[in-house]
Amino acid sequence: MGTIWLKDFKGGLDTRRMAVTLPGGSVIRGKDGHTNRGGEFEQRAAFVEEFELPAGLTVGLSNDRSGLYVFGSVAAPAMPRGVTYQRLQHPDGITPIFRILSTDLFANKIYAVAEFGDGTVYHYYDGVRVTDWQDGRARFSFRVTGGGIQPATAATGSFTVSGGSASVVNTFAEVKLNGVDILGAPVQHTGNNSTTAAAIAAQINTFISAPNYTAAAVGAVVNITASATGTAANGLSPVLTLTGDVAATGITALSGGTVSAPSHLADITVNGVSILNVAVDWATSNEATAEAIGASINAYASTPDYTATVVGDKVNVIAVTTGTGPNGFAVATSVLRNLVLTPGSGVLAGGVAPGVVFQAGTFAKTVGSKVYVASGPNLHFSGVQLPTGFQSLNVGAGFIDMSTEAAGSEELQAIATYLQYIAVFAGRVTQIWYVDPDPDLNKKAQVLYNTGTISPRTVTQFGDNGLFYLDESGLRSLKARDSSNAASTTDIGIPVDTPVVAKLASLTPLQRSQVLGLIEPSSGRFWLIFPDEIFVFSLFEGSKISAWSTYTPAVDNVAFTVNDAIVLKKKVYLRSGDKIYVYGGLGTTVAYDSTSPELWTPYLDAGAPAKKKQFNGIDVACEGEWIVSAGMSPKNLLASDKIATVDNTTYEDERIPFEAEATHVSLRFKGVGSGPKKIGAAAIHFVGEQADDG
Repeated sequence: MGTIWLKDFKGGLDTRRMAVTLPGGSVIRGKDGHTNRGGEFEQRAAFVEEFELPAGLTVGLSNDRSGLYVFGSVAAPAMPRGVTYQRLQHPDGITPIFRILSTDLFANKIYAVAEFGDGTVYHYYDGVRVTDWQDGRARFSFRVTGGGIQPATAATGSFTVSGGSASVVNTFAEVKLNGVDILGAPVQHTGNNSTTAAAIAAQINTFISAPNYTAAAVGAVVNITASATGTAANGLSPVLTLTGDVAATGITALSGGTVSAPSHLADITVNGVSILNVAVDWATSNEATAEAIGASINAYASTPDYTATVVGDKVNVIAVTTGTGPNGFAVATSVLRNLVLTPGSGVLAGGVAPGVVFQAGTFAKTVGSKVYVASGPNLHFSGVQLPTGFQSLNVGAGFIDMSTEAAGSEELQAIATYLQYIAVFAGRVTQIWYVDPDPDLNKKAQVLYNTGTISPRTVTQFGDNGLFYLDESGLRSLKARDSSNAASTTDIGIPVDTPVVAKLASLTPLQRSQVLGLIEPSSGRFWLIFPDEIFVFSLFEGSKISAWSTYTPAVDNVAFTVNDAIVLKKKVYLRSGDKIYVYGGLGTTVAYDSTSPELWTPYLDAGAPAKKKQFNGIDVACEGEWIVSAGMSPKNLLASDKIATVDNTTYEDERIPFEAEATHVSLRFKGVGSGPKKIGAAAIHFVGEQADDG
């Protein structure tokens, strides 16, 4: 008799190895729950809907020390109690706000960076535009207003009956295409060209050839159409065999046969220069097609270069550099198969020469007594205690061109405090700087190559001396290597790199920029928030626990999409469309719902992977109701058989029967019903030649 004893689940979700080679204590699925400080797997709290916002009028989610804020460009609508509206207007007073790129607090007032529907970016402090920033890039906008999958068409050709008289010797004896007679029997001229054409068409329609054709007469013209759609008949010319005095003219080869194909954007040029990486097919919807066009523009480096932003079905084509030079450049599009772009051509406009104001950056961070802003290659900083003053005439204000300090820093993404330094992130380079109220004392401390982020809102302070951020290779941590405080990167997210990288690859550039990171304050867990899934890291060093799991944003198993998230007063707030959810609710006790947590163990073999075992029972330490199943085929991870439903610890009772023969077993637990649930341990009993702990 042997027992595989699963004492705890401290290893958490681990995708580094196959499910059949992972050790006990790790899991191959840990969903809608997390590892607690004792190594047990427990159900997450509920996402409770607490606020309903006015439909379609607000974006973003932020806070000051007292409460929640959302933003919009229209006059203040009625808001739910507990949420404050802040109006951020485009300089033209018309263009609507699209999204919030970044917010931070300075003196308990919100410093916000906003992107508008035309792709422009502006800064605001306490709702007032910061005029030291402008968006001086020339731009042109169009909408995808039509397109679809164009149906296949059949090829058509023709000839004209041009002469003949009524007699049995005057006939159209044959009509051949590619050597195949499509007439089947001679047709005598009637003495009238039009009625003769009608008789020929009727005979073609009566006769079935291989391949087959149909015909229709219009006056004296016989139009021949292939029965099958496609291009095969294109170019085939009718060959006529005539007897007597009949005559035919205007013979045209079949053409126009096409296969089914989507509407198509072949190219976009600016001033005669192509800016499209690859041609784009219409796909799914006008909005999805606009997103694909924007992605193709952003993936291509033309000379000069252009970028694109997308708002619904609208594409904004924007010069990468500021200035008046591109103003008036002609924009032309080449479309096929009924793709409709509105307008389909135009000119770039709106470029402003650099002057006393700066190109608006996309990320702002309060550090000490200043606001720091990432704008292209430049790290700007405001005057001391002057969050709206970025000109050099303000004491302490200035900027550093980070691209002159390290190659790869041409497009800065994020800024974070790190020990007594700041970390400045680009896509693949991270610079560590000591900064001081006196700019003359600013000093570069370190450059880390081949690591960075294009998801600026994932950069999150974790503990006293670490930063988490989402790199292209997965979640990474920046922390001190030793007592020198020199920074190094660690693969803190390596157990979940495989699904994280796959999910990242599936996102558009816009979606990547919206991935979030935060610390859930009641437990100190780190959340990496994708729109449809949250990766959760439980680190309790005193218990030697370092475990990943996932949450699905859902209420009673009905999913929602996360657009934004913040932490306020020890609660996590998630925005989805016009609803705001609170993790655990706002009540005095933590709320739970009927979420179904799932825990799957690896395939365990009791130290004898090649030997069959006679499994005969299990025991479980649990709270709440769980359906217990067993998977016994490592070749088919989804296959499992139900064993029992348990709702309490079974050690003092008779073991739960489980009769099966296999080399391996993977226990699967799925919580059912409402209320908190927990799995603490499990034991699997068997008869076999070896009985080692799993």
